Amino acid sequence: MIHVRLKPEVEAALAAEAQARGMALDRYLEEIVATRNTTAHEDRSERKRAIEAMMQFARKHSLQSGGQSIKDMLHEGHKY
Repeated sequence: MIHVRLKPEVEAALAAEAQARGMALDRYLEEIVATRNTTAHEDRSERKRAIEAMMQFARKHSLQSGGQSIKDMLHEGHKY
């Protein structure tokens, strides 16, 4: 068991959220903490899928030309 000190306004907001869900504050906080780890894992998985989709798009549309990226080619005409 741990004890947490919250600012009164934070505690009041959490208590209102718990009450709206018909839950005691301590149970509501347990639920938030329990789902946090699962949510973080899901966010990483979704991010990984998005990156893979972008990489597939880049390969499909040949976003490299002779080792030079489109970004480099765009900036070629903007020599300083």
